[in-house]
Amino acid sequence: MRRLLLLLTILLAAYVGYPYLTLYWIDQALLTDDKPALERLVDFPKVQADLKGEVQAQVIGKADELAKKRPVIGALGQGLAQLVAPGLVDSTMDGLVTPEAILNNPTVVDHRERGESFVDFVTFAFFTAPTRFTFDLKDPEKADSLTVKAIMELVGLRWRVVGAELQPL
Repeated sequence: MRRLLLLLTILLAAYVGYPYLTLYWIDQALLTDDKPALERLVDFPKVQADLKGEVQAQVIGKADELAKKRPVIGALGQGLAQLVAPGLVDSTMDGLVTPEAILNNPTVVDHRERGESFVDFVTFAFFTAPTRFTFDLKDPEKADSLTVKAIMELVGLRWRVVGAELQPL
């Protein structure tokens, strides 16, 4: 009975620690410019799709707000946003949310050159469901920087980043 309890305790500790280990692996992939590792840890197509929908909704929502406040100009902006936003947002996310773009980001390159971990960017990290783990990222050196919430899911036997949420525009 004691062995079973010990085994269950070890398995629980491994399960709880695994997403934090995945965060460490992401940090190491960024610091060592390891594109294959980053691709294993982040599902870039899913993150792109997630952000495209979110940003498009935010842009169109802002245009709708403007249309209510200023009917003539707002209606023009609303129509223009609905026409242009999907293509513009899609192409922007396709360019920004790639392993190459992340690894060549000036902040990432600067940290890599100085050998500094990104652990200070993590402001929150915990489970939101048994197979879902979220962590918040914010640049500690810039008080007005946006917080990005990243979402990891247990896919098979490994944790992967599958989505992100941005603060409202």
